[in-house]
Amino acid sequence: MNEAAVRFPETTSVTLTVHHLCGGLAGKQQVIRHLPVVIGRSHRCEVRLAPDDTAASGRHARLSFDGTAIWLEDLESTNGTRLNGNDVTRASLTSGDEIELGCGGPRLRITFDWPAAQWIGNAQSETYVLGTCEFPLPSPWRFPVYGLGLLLLLLPLWLGSLVAAVLLMPLGILALLLAWSMARINLTITPSHIEYQGIWQQVTLPWSEVTHLHARLRAQGRATYTIVGKTRRIHFRPPNDASGIELAQLIVRRTGRQWETRATR
Repeated sequence: MNEAAVRFPETTSVTLTVHHLCGGLAGKQQVIRHLPVVIGRSHRCEVRLAPDDTAASGRHARLSFDGTAIWLEDLESTNGTRLNGNDVTRASLTSGDEIELGCGGPRLRITFDWPAAQWIGNAQSETYVLGTCEFPLPSPWRFPVYGLGLLLLLLPLWLGSLVAAVLLMPLGILALLLAWSMARINLTITPSHIEYQGIWQQVTLPWSEVTHLHARLRAQGRATYTIVGKTRRIHFRPPNDASGIELAQLIVRRTGRQWETRATR
């Protein structure tokens, strides 16, 4: 079995819009549909600045996408790169972030339409944009249990037996209630912790206690994720791959840890 950090496909559709706020091209916009791109005054840059934007270098910074986040990277520019007023060498972007290329140089606002990417960013922006969200996690057993409940309710009618009705119908009602509760499994994400509300248990795990992230990737079927804490752990299987990727991305940003993966058949 191979273990590595989770990598999500780079072919995910991401469209960026670069808004020139200050500089020789102030008021202009440019739509970017393919990453990576280089920002600078050089004519070879995909996001080209005005020749008189002398605070910016010829090849000043790069925007890239690794399948998990959109990244801003300074390319050893002469005057440095700022993100929302802070000097950075490499940082992930949130839609609406402002980039300054050199002190007093041209400023750009970056917006994008990839919903999951808007969850990526520093802790402050995550708290503001995301707050608390809840993901339903349907149990794979709910339909078999629901079917069993219906069978136990209908079997006495088919047999025409009062004794069978007395014995089996309460069990059928119990099975239906159990199946209903299985459809209400939730994973709640907050800025401070993650909470799993299952059929028989409820686990609250503060982000500060998370020690490992494990993902078991199956050739067929959904992946299984495990969040390991100092004394507790949470297992979950998202209803589909898309929601699984969103959850995995968000948990990585909250914990600062990478998923260790195991591929199984």
